[in-house]
Amino acid sequence: MHLTHKIAGMIRSCREARGYSQEYMAEMLGINQSSYAHIESGKTALNLDRLDKISTILNVDIHDLIESGLEDEETSVEMNPGRISSGTRKVYDQLIHELKSEIDFLRSLVKEK
Repeated sequence: MHLTHKIAGMIRSCREARGYSQEYMAEMLGINQSSYAHIESGKTALNLDRLDKISTILNVDIHDLIESGLEDEETSVEMNPGRISSGTRKVYDQLIHELKSEIDFLRSLVKEK
């Protein structure tokens, strides 16, 4: 799989994990939804500036997006069916950490009352 397609797939996974729509991402980037869809399908090559903006919106380290494209995910999926890539795992781990922090904060508010 081409590098652009791998990074595009990771962007899509991150967006879906955050519950963001393509319309939301497009609005945040100042483009229309169909242009954004081309990014996620790998039809549009990303420059570093656009990739940086996307990583900021998704709250993902740009290096993780690039590394996910460099990993040989096809081999890892064939050898470990049903497993997620390490890049996707990092995103989910980050989301879990953020949610745990939010839960702790909400618990502290409840204890104050």
